[in-house]
Amino acid sequence: MGRVKAGRRGEPDDSTSFDASGLKLKHLRTKRELNVAEARNISRAITKYLAGTPSKRKAPFSLDWSYKLHREMFCDVWRWAGRPRTSETNLGVPPYQVAPSLKDLFDDLDAWSRHETYPLEEQAVRLHHRAVAIHPFNNGNGRWARMLANIWLRQHKAAIVRWPDNSIGREGVIRKEYINAIKDADRGNLAPLLRLHREYSS
Repeated sequence: MGRVKAGRRGEPDDSTSFDASGLKLKHLRTKRELNVAEARNISRAITKYLAGTPSKRKAPFSLDWSYKLHREMFCDVWRWAGRPRTSETNLGVPPYQVAPSLKDLFDDLDAWSRHETYPLEEQAVRLHHRAVAIHPFNNGNGRWARMLANIWLRQHKAAIVRWPDNSIGREGVIRKEYINAIKDADRGNLAPLLRLHREYSS
């Protein structure tokens, strides 16, 4: 795996090295530059899906579309965008379970909606959490999962959650609070993650 280093003394954490395996933009030298490139790519997906009300045809919440969404968010930056991971990690399901786990999630989401099993806001929280827990891709899983939840909310004409992604991606109070909320959800307690959804919703 290749790494790109920043190496100037006294710069903040976002100037440090990162794993450049699969990086398309070879001119990127720091984590800060990578963040900017990814944000630019993601902004186009935000415009496509969140500027208006996405139809079920545009956002069908299917396995293939979920891969496509990740590709749309990261394809300008990473060669592996939209491709499910093929190796074990310390997070998520084994690679062979990624596709069936996502299919089960989208089947459940459809059932929650049709039968009104949970309020819409809780549907989005459960979608967010389970997508993160499956961890289908090499990277970008949190941003992809948060986008999934926002598209679901927008599709149902509800307020979206305006996450401070820059803060969530860096060490600090917000990231710690977010990670702890995800861990609580892993243990079956959705309340902290639901509270964060409400805190940042608009």
